[in-house]
Amino acid sequence: MEFSQNVRLTLNSLRYILSFCVNILIFALVAYGIGQICVSGYHFCYEIFGSVVVEEAPGTDREFVVQHGRDMRLVAKQLEQEGLIVDRYSFYIRTQLMDTDDVILRPGTYILNTSMDYEEIIDQLTTNE
Repeated sequence: MEFSQNVRLTLNSLRYILSFCVNILIFALVAYGIGQICVSGYHFCYEIFGSVVVEEAPGTDREFVVQHGRDMRLVAKQLEQEGLIVDRYSFYIRTQLMDTDDVILRPGTYILNTSMDYEEIIDQLTTNE
């Protein structure tokens, strides 16, 4: 009887220790996940508000065509596909945060450089009226 009680006490102790270790592991994974979300959010916000370029100067000149009737979302996608911007979503959000009543996308052919930041590209592609 005493042997059985010692085994039960040992198993209960092991169960609590294992439960504690699993809880610590879950807490660590949640903390790591929250940290990764924060880092990703920081980088995305920096892309929106900071000076982000694909390459350092001097970069590479590329011809870029804006067709008549294109909206900024499609232009952002095209810029990303051609390697002129880092991320189309942050570029598009940056254009949406600008005063949209004053900014008009101009169709035409442009020479853009991979070392241009978002602000320079937006200035090239738009006109203020």
